[in-house]
Amino acid sequence: MSIPLARPKRRTRIVTAGIVYTAIVLVIGLAAGTRPNNLLIWIFSCLLAAMLASGVVSGFMMMPLRAVRIEPRRGRVGEPLVVRYEITNTSRFVPAFDLHVSERALPASLETAGNAWVLHVGPRDRVHAEAVFRPRARGVLRLDAFEVTSTFPFDLLRKVLIFEQSVEVLVHPEVRALRAEVLSRVTAGGLGGQRLSSHAGGTDDFFGVREYRSGDSVRQIAWKRLAGTGKLATIERSRSVPPRVRILLDLRSATKDLRTMEGENPRVLEERAIVFAASFLALADRLGYEFALSVAGVEMPPVGLRKGHFHREKLMSLLASIDLDLPRTSGNGLAQSDERATIIVLHADRAETDLAPSDSWHFTARQLEQCVEGATVVRPASEGVSP
Repeated sequence: MSIPLARPKRRTRIVTAGIVYTAIVLVIGLAAGTRPNNLLIWIFSCLLAAMLASGVVSGFMMMPLRAVRIEPRRGRVGEPLVVRYEITNTSRFVPAFDLHVSERALPASLETAGNAWVLHVGPRDRVHAEAVFRPRARGVLRLDAFEVTSTFPFDLLRKVLIFEQSVEVLVHPEVRALRAEVLSRVTAGGLGGQRLSSHAGGTDDFFGVREYRSGDSVRQIAWKRLAGTGKLATIERSRSVPPRVRILLDLRSATKDLRTMEGENPRVLEERAIVFAASFLALADRLGYEFALSVAGVEMPPVGLRKGHFHREKLMSLLASIDLDLPRTSGNGLAQSDERATIIVLHADRAETDLAPSDSWHFTARQLEQCVEGATVVRPASEGVSP
């Protein structure tokens, strides 16, 4: 679906060089009027003609331009967010030069890392420009109007085209690189640890024997059974199931009710707990685990255990959409769970073990920095009986 090329609003701004140039023209014009001199009159005429030519040339150049913002799919805190703009020159003869593209009202949570610039757009040509931003907070990011500007040819006047186009971009929380040992130790040997599947189809241990089918590998034929019965049979082997982990984020307490130490910001603790959850999900995906997410205190649709990139992005979007200003609920816990998975509970302030089964593992937001790569592995804040 193509975005219609709407007509922009037009503005003209005088830049610093233009102000200085105008002052010089006025001084020379005053001198030429006070004491007429052929040289002064010629200089004044040339300077005035250059100013008029600058406005006319840039005006004709900018009139046929149209631009749209190509909506970015998503962003992530701490990573570059590339926003693309498509600029179309509808003129049949007039090219455009030195075009700058910028957002009019940049949100406070967005930092500019690189501006979009186009050197040349030929007649009936279409080009793309890229601006790089760096999100500083998760959530929904709204971009409104943007403008295309140019000071060509003499850098005296800035012609501005304002395009009204509102888009929303979902910014995922930051992902910190956690040590692999943090996750492998809590899942080892428990319900969520690596085990054999109850279905055939792998290449691991012996699962059973079935009747031979056309296409089965000769290496899997049960020769001893053939010798006894005279019928071909195939050995089936079991397949291993990857470890399974469910991340439970505890947001039942409102921000103002969190128990903080002196100098701590409760909202920062909540955001750090969300970053902790996102980092665990990213680590589970990198290690090939099946993973899922639950949030206590916030209404969120149930999500089953899966693995893969698209499942990870879905959970990251759920974390990004959490509104910490909404009222909290007291439910959504996992005090009773029959799911065969290791449960890791992440708390903003202090660990409350009644939220999940007794064999769950509990971490607090303050332990995030101790779990990243390069730090000493820390024991959970409160751990149940080792699975």
